[in-house]
Amino acid sequence: MEDILNRHYAALLGLGEEWKVTDVKLDVAARRIDIWLEYAKRSAICPACGRLMPLHDQQPERTWRHLDTMQFETLIHAKTPRVKCADDKVKVIELPWAEKGSRFTLLFEAFAIRVLQAARSVKDARDLLRLSWFQTHEIMSAAVKRGLARRDAEEISFVGMDEKSFLKGKDSEAFACLMTDIDRHRVLDVARGRSEKGATALIEKALNPLQQYMVCGVAMDMSAPFENAVRKLMPCADVVFDKYHIEAHLNEGVDNTRKGENKRLLEADDKRLAKSKYLWLTGFEHMSDEAIAHRNDLLKCALDTGKAWALKELFGWFWKSRDKFMAKANFTFWYEQVVKSGLKHMVKVANTLKNHLYGLLAWFDSRINNALTEGFNTTIQALKATAKGYRNFENFRTVILFYCGKLDMRPDFVRVGATL
Repeated sequence: MEDILNRHYAALLGLGEEWKVTDVKLDVAARRIDIWLEYAKRSAICPACGRLMPLHDQQPERTWRHLDTMQFETLIHAKTPRVKCADDKVKVIELPWAEKGSRFTLLFEAFAIRVLQAARSVKDARDLLRLSWFQTHEIMSAAVKRGLARRDAEEISFVGMDEKSFLKGKDSEAFACLMTDIDRHRVLDVARGRSEKGATALIEKALNPLQQYMVCGVAMDMSAPFENAVRKLMPCADVVFDKYHIEAHLNEGVDNTRKGENKRLLEADDKRLAKSKYLWLTGFEHMSDEAIAHRNDLLKCALDTGKAWALKELFGWFWKSRDKFMAKANFTFWYEQVVKSGLKHMVKVANTLKNHLYGLLAWFDSRINNALTEGFNTTIQALKATAKGYRNFENFRTVILFYCGKLDMRPDFVRVGATL
């Protein structure tokens, strides 16, 4: 009966003649099944030279987590054989059920990856799989490494670069910079810091030298470190300043104007601009009828804030220009109106945009933006919130690439080295 049971589990595990099941123990109280395997041959294929070599010895017994059997946690125990290669070095053979160094079987890793991808959060997946945080990260890290190794060195025409907060603080190392493939909607890689050094490391990690040369356009904010790195490593790429970041600068000019004017009005006990911040920063499509009416009433008061808002809205015609030549003319007109207004915060923004006009005009050639990257930022923020933050950058990079990298992370079930 025991021999039948052992053969039954050997068939379930899909083992060849080189491995046999020597013992199976069921612990009902612990809801656990332990299976012991033993190598039955005197030779094995060397993982280094691919030749059939005699066994040298065996490593101490190790344990691998396997797929549950009828809701019972299933563990495999075995001593891994070693062979002596032709170069006289001892090599550990490849196992048919697990990758080197892994504590999980290939089938369990494949199942865990699917659960992690489908679950509402990493914590929910961990609870379902009954894994610790460290075990879960081990599976995710191996999956990402596998996926990056399989990624094709294909041509990538347009990419986006942006920064994302990693730790608390405002210094460069408290941020991460990420690169996205705009056409294929995926994160290519993540690097530490928002300095030129970090941006350079990101480009070199995400793209090989030929891919760097083939990039046609890079969407980014008006970051000098990012631009310097792109100019150095991507000689054929246009630097395209992201229109959403441009709008953020314009909104900042309007809000700073409002803050200064509101302070002056309050000193005269005038509360017209009190609690009006989002009236000036929100688009019509996201406002209630009451809010629109309130803003229209304030516009009739000829306040500086209303003038700043009107200048911000006027800039919208820049993006509606037929081509870059008309856009340049529209910008010149807009810039003159801002200077005439005398609104210092808006003039400051206008001068910034004028100094970076080449990157704004480049948009009309490629029409790319960082909307995709901003969308990934939302996903990344949710991952951070679920994990209550990350202290280790590599862990942060792993979880981003796991969920946003569109990687082929499935384990390779064709194993070599223990079949003879």
